[in-house]
Amino acid sequence: MFNKPRCLLLGLITIIGLQTTVQAAPTEKVLTIDKWKTHNNASVYYVNLPQLPIVDINVIFNAGSAQDGTQYGLANLTGDMIGESAKNLSADEIAEKFDDVAAVVDTDISRNNTIIHLRSLTDKNLLTPALETFTTIINQPNFNSASFNRVQQQTLQAILQQEQSPSDIADKALFKAIYQNYPYGYPRIGETTTVTKLQPKDLSNFYQRYYVGSNAKIIIVGDITKQRAKAIANQIVGNLPDGQPTIPLEKPKKNTTAITKHINYPASQTFIRLGELGINRHDDDYFPLYVGNYIFGGGVLVSRLFKEVRESRGLTYSVYSLFLPYQQPGPFMITLQARNNVADEAIDVIKKQLVLFLSNGPNASELNAAKQNIIGSFPLKLDSNSAILSQVSNIAVYNLPLDYLDTYREKVEQVTRNDVQRAFNKHIKMKNLLTITVGPESTGSQTNEQ
Repeated sequence: MFNKPRCLLLGLITIIGLQTTVQAAPTEKVLTIDKWKTHNNASVYYVNLPQLPIVDINVIFNAGSAQDGTQYGLANLTGDMIGESAKNLSADEIAEKFDDVAAVVDTDISRNNTIIHLRSLTDKNLLTPALETFTTIINQPNFNSASFNRVQQQTLQAILQQEQSPSDIADKALFKAIYQNYPYGYPRIGETTTVTKLQPKDLSNFYQRYYVGSNAKIIIVGDITKQRAKAIANQIVGNLPDGQPTIPLEKPKKNTTAITKHINYPASQTFIRLGELGINRHDDDYFPLYVGNYIFGGGVLVSRLFKEVRESRGLTYSVYSLFLPYQQPGPFMITLQARNNVADEAIDVIKKQLVLFLSNGPNASELNAAKQNIIGSFPLKLDSNSAILSQVSNIAVYNLPLDYLDTYREKVEQVTRNDVQRAFNKHIKMKNLLTITVGPESTGSQTNEQ
């Protein structure tokens, strides 16, 4: 897996990156996105940005940890092996080839997807070899190489580190409480017992099933003509078999009982998570919940939770809430850590604020301020190649309409107080709220776990 910055390319972007800021009135078309399919059914999304001599490419396979089955960590290990060995190239040789042309390559594996990213200068003498190597690592990975044992051990070490991190322990416990045995309920990078058992053949089988044309989306953003973009897409994925798209997951079941669970951990602070099942990305309440959450706990320094829990009472340094919409409903989460002697008070304040928000919704001034901040910060979503790549990738992954960014501010502006209150009451129930604490042994009545 790649994560090393390439100084030459990043230096160029730093010098002239500000030139790519996109600004438009709320009703203007802010971004032209072209879309087509390759001969093997891969979907391509293309944006021409001539301001900078660079191109960003995401190749996204619907091959995340939700497809692990019972081999937890399989998708992550497969994705991490992309670029470690390919054809007759070692990891060092691959890294050297990208370094020689100042190209940036990295991978990211989530619960639903694996993303392989290339950034390159568009000069032919640099882009051509970068694309050749990029195509090789995607089309001809070698899972039987000496790199397998090293990457597997790195993953096991990462799992061990997570098991020693109270923040990671709390996140893992909340996801398990929300999802139980649903695929989202298992750690993305796997468990020690399952990762230890994985063999190169398992990775090869996973790759052959999910790294196929009909399961791929390519996003190309930068100083590239449409004709060249078509050639690039065909080069990168054109030789992959058509295959079959990933079978969509069934909808997870919503928990119907408020559960409080404490996990003993020696620390000077208690790590706190509250939450329950939220929404998927296509839910009609996405924008009311987005705006409402900004008011309740998502707005940096301005949310109700920040004002009540930190500013007024000094119970924590940071507290925030968020919805994480996936292809299937993701979690609603409230996250903080507090000194052990005030942890219970912090939880009590949060729950009271949530009850108040559900009962009354936001006031008019809160709603107006939130919409102004969200709309006012919209240009930052499109202020660089990377930002635009992220937004278009989001459109591709969730099959959002191509004019999603054009209508974004209008949809935010249309949200009313009643919309927010109705949406929160529909999706958030105090009787279903899960509370996870990780810290020194509790004397309360909740379930304790060593």
